[in-house]
Amino acid sequence: MRIILVIISAAGLFACDSMELAIAVNQSEDGWLEVINANDRVWKDARLVIEAFESEGTTRPCGEESVTRWNPGQGIRVPACAEKVRFTLTTGRETARFSYFDGQVYRRIGRKEVPISQ
Repeated sequence: MRIILVIISAAGLFACDSMELAIAVNQSEDGWLEVINANDRVWKDARLVIEAFESEGTTRPCGEESVTRWNPGQGIRVPACAEKVRFTLTTGRETARFSYFDGQVYRRIGRKEVPISQ
């Protein structure tokens, strides 16, 4: 029984999103967004998955970007494939989930979305 509890606890720790990672988003032009590294450190081997959030609550993939070295303040251009776009950022062992709509970035924590300042 103890082994099962230890495994479940360890899985829970690894499943948590990183609160250290932060992004900013600018609407650069029609159909495109600029996602910016809003941290003060370089991200190595970063992967950004972009999904369109549909009105009925489903998502569909609409892009993926891999960046070997993503410097602070550096932006990458991604498609604005829906009114509400979701991002999953992974770098190293850290993962963070965000959404963007109506000019606002939100951190996704489970099913909740918390607005963050840019």
